[in-house]
Amino acid sequence: MLGPGREYKLGEGRPHPATTMTQLNSLLLARAVHVIASTLWAGGAVLIAAFLMPAIRAAGPAGAVVMKQLTVVRKLPAILAISGIVAIVSGGYLYWTDSSGLQSAWMRSGAGSAHTLGAIAASLAAAVGLAINIPAANRMGAALRQLEESRPAATAHRPQKREQGRARLTQRV
Repeated sequence: MLGPGREYKLGEGRPHPATTMTQLNSLLLARAVHVIASTLWAGGAVLIAAFLMPAIRAAGPAGAVVMKQLTVVRKLPAILAISGIVAIVSGGYLYWTDSSGLQSAWMRSGAGSAHTLGAIAASLAAAVGLAINIPAANRMGAALRQLEESRPAATAHRPQKREQGRARLTQRV
């Protein structure tokens, strides 16, 4: 409750915009989906950039086999893209719900500013991943598949150098 002389603070003295049990259940489900998808997406990106790609490069020709397994067989680029899209869509739903339909008072609050910054960062990461990383990984996988069919295994790693360069550049971002 607000006393005399106190200013209204966003969310103080009123329930969350989701007030029915169905709305609360959908909000909890969206938060769970958002946390799981975001963790998979960000964790996968960090694992690849910090550990897998350096190990694959250091492995030389054997790294091509691992890269093919990740991109062609296990379809890691597609899994990370889907988890990123799910994270962004569920985050957008949570943003809309928490802001009561993009109310400017909430968006100027500390929580609103933090969520907005997170949304911008996720959007930029998704743009880089969808525009650069996934196509590079798919081209690398296709080149590895084609070379494996036409050449001995010892030389199958050479054409992936250009795509590895692109992937290395976006890892730094």
